[in-house]
Amino acid sequence: MSLDFGSFLDASHLRLDAARRGDGYARTEGASEPDLYGTAAAVGIRTALGSTPRGRERHALADAVRAFQDADGRFCDHTHGVMHRTATGTATLRLLGEPSPPPGFLTDLFRAKAVAPFLDRLDWGNPWLASHDVAGLLAIGLATGVDDPGWLAAYADWLDVNADPATGLWRRGGMGRLDEFPGLFGNLGGAFHMHFLLDALSRPWPHAGAVVDTGMVLFHDTAIVRPAPGSPLSGWGFPQLDWAYSVGRAAGRTGHRHGQVRAAVVELARAASVTFDRPEATAGDLHVVQARVALVAELAAQLGTELETGGRVLRPITDARPFI
Repeated sequence: MSLDFGSFLDASHLRLDAARRGDGYARTEGASEPDLYGTAAAVGIRTALGSTPRGRERHALADAVRAFQDADGRFCDHTHGVMHRTATGTATLRLLGEPSPPPGFLTDLFRAKAVAPFLDRLDWGNPWLASHDVAGLLAIGLATGVDDPGWLAAYADWLDVNADPATGLWRRGGMGRLDEFPGLFGNLGGAFHMHFLLDALSRPWPHAGAVVDTGMVLFHDTAIVRPAPGSPLSGWGFPQLDWAYSVGRAAGRTGHRHGQVRAAVVELARAASVTFDRPEATAGDLHVVQARVALVAELAAQLGTELETGGRVLRPITDARPFI
């Protein structure tokens, strides 16, 4: 069976045309006004498709993103937490070549001594959600040019110390159960957010071999990564992106179980190619469409010419903008 995503990628590009609202983009199809996540998703999708905005359009898009920013630096939207929203806005501005200064409302957190207290007090009972704040603050710092080496070192050190040696995930001592939802996958989904930022910092991942082992258990023993054929499209997007990035890249770098992981990635790509052939794969929430495009770009990075992209040269979104 061919791993052909050409039609899906063409449809994703057309979806952007329908989402345009002035200089920005609407996240949902029925919305009359642009919003932060629709505009950021459009920038991400265009980057993945190799058509990053340039010139006057780039400036207009940056202005559209800044329209959602308050004077204290925080970004506004009716979804997600303030850290996630602000990371989305600042990282998108950085990708567009027009970074904003460090947000004033976070000044007290951009100090080395604040790192451990901030990270320790997050709700690690929900690691997937906690990771939005962990990765969010770090992404904001990187995107806005917080250059205190002590702060960056303290952040990276905390991540190293608090990774679980048995699974390679966060946080040590708080792994979810395999038979619950999201359970253990919640730890992997959270780790994905830390992994792409460690890459941005050129830092090695702690216990990368264990990430591979954990990922293969999740692939074979849960339906989160591989929904059953014919399952609703709502199960496709971020979970598969999280798994493909963290597990595929960990295997590629360590060589640990590389052949098994590659076979699993091919199996995932085969299921995605059939699923994304449905017309509704590019309908609905543009933020989720971005995750599906990001998944295809990640699969293409790992599988190369085995995957058909309709002639497009794709770029993984998390390499270009380390926040999603």
